[in-house]
Amino acid sequence: MKVLFLVFAILATLANATKVDYTGHKVIRVVPKTEVQLSFLLKLQEQAYDFWSSPSTLGAPVDIRISPSRYQFLVNLLNSVSLSHTIRFSDIGKQIEDEERAIILRRAMHSGRAFDFENYHTYPEIEAYVNELATTSALVSSSVIGTTYEGRGIIMATISTGSSATKPVMYFECAMHAREWAAPATCLFMMNELTTKYGTDAEITALLDYADWLITPVSNPDGYDYTWTTDRLWRKNRSPNGGLCYGTDPNRNFDAGFGGPGASANGCSDTFHGPYAFSTEEASAMRDLIIANKGRVVAAVSIHTYSQLWMSPYGSQSTLPADYTEMYRVMGISVNALTATYGTVFQYGNIADTIYLASGGSIDWTYDAEGVLYSYALELRDTGLYGFELPPRLILPTATETFNGLKAMAKEIAAKLP
Repeated sequence: MKVLFLVFAILATLANATKVDYTGHKVIRVVPKTEVQLSFLLKLQEQAYDFWSSPSTLGAPVDIRISPSRYQFLVNLLNSVSLSHTIRFSDIGKQIEDEERAIILRRAMHSGRAFDFENYHTYPEIEAYVNELATTSALVSSSVIGTTYEGRGIIMATISTGSSATKPVMYFECAMHAREWAAPATCLFMMNELTTKYGTDAEITALLDYADWLITPVSNPDGYDYTWTTDRLWRKNRSPNGGLCYGTDPNRNFDAGFGGPGASANGCSDTFHGPYAFSTEEASAMRDLIIANKGRVVAAVSIHTYSQLWMSPYGSQSTLPADYTEMYRVMGISVNALTATYGTVFQYGNIADTIYLASGGSIDWTYDAEGVLYSYALELRDTGLYGFELPPRLILPTATETFNGLKAMAKEIAAKLP
C-alpha cells in the first residue's frame, strides 16, 4: 500500500510538471538510395529537424522525429526526391510516458535501499552517489573538472590503487549528449564493478593496478538535468546562442576539424558547433583534464547511445589515421568480447565511414592533439527499437556487455603499453 501511494504521488508530480509534450510525435525512417537523396537529407539536417540517426552513406537508415503538425509537410519534402518512409514510432509521447512509469515503479520498489544501478537517476542523485563512493571506498576520489554555464559542477570519479606521475590513465566521458541516458547508467555500473570487485576479481584487480580509471558519468550536466525537468529529448548543453535558440553540441566543439562536415553553424541545430573551438565549458573541461594528464592518458573513450557501434577517429574526414591498423585490431577484440556476452552485434570502424562525418569531436582531438592512440567513441544499445528511451530493464545487460568490451580493450592496451 505504501509503495502504491508513493507511485501515485510521483505520477501526480510529473503530471503537473511543465514539460515538452511529445504526444503524437513520430519517428520516421528513410533510406537514401541515390546521391541526390543523401544530399537532400544532409541539407535537411541543417534546418533544425531532430535527426535521431544522421545521413551517412547510401543504404544506411536515417531516423527523423517529427511533430504531428509538420508531418505531412516533411512527407511532401521527402516525396519531392522520391524518398519513401516507414514509421518507427507513432507516438513518442507515449513512449516517454512508459519510460517514466517504469522508472517510478522501480524507484518505489527499491525505496530505502542502496543505489539502484538498474534504473535512471537525476544529476543530483549521481553527484551524491559519486561523493558518497569517495567517502566509502579507499579506491575513489571525486573532483569537479569544470563548471557549466548554469553553474553545475562536472563531477568526475578517479578510481585508483595509488597514482603516480607515470601510471597510465584511462578516461571515460559519458553523456556529452544529454538525452542519451543509457550512457551515464552504464558508466555508473562500471564504477560500481571496479570498486566492489577490486581484490576479488583477478581481471579487474589487474586492470586497476595497471591504470587509473577516470570517469565523468555525466559530461553535460545542464543538458542532462534539462532532459529530466523540461525536454526529455534535449541533446545539447544549455548555453544561450544570442537568439531564440539555446545550446551548443559539445561534441562538435573540440578543436579537431572544427566547423567542418557534420557540424552546423545554425544555432537552432542539434549539431551547432558554437562560435569557436572550446567555447563550451564541457569541451574545455575535458581538454584541460587530458592536458593535465599529458603523457599518461592511454585511452579516451566517449560513450553515447544509440546504434551499437564501436568507432575510432576520424569523424571529421574519411582519411584513416596513421595508427588505424592498431585501432582496428583492438576494436575487433573489444567488440568480440562485448558480443560474446549476450550476442549483441556491434559494427566497428572509423567514425566517418561507420556512422557519418562529424567534425569537432572529442576523440579526433584526443588522438590528433594529445596522441591518445586508443581514442574511441561507442554507441550503445539499441539500433532503433527503443532509441533513446531504452527501458530500465535493459540497463544491466547493456552495461554488462559494454564493460566486458572495455575490459578487453584495457587488457590489450596493458599488454601493448606495459
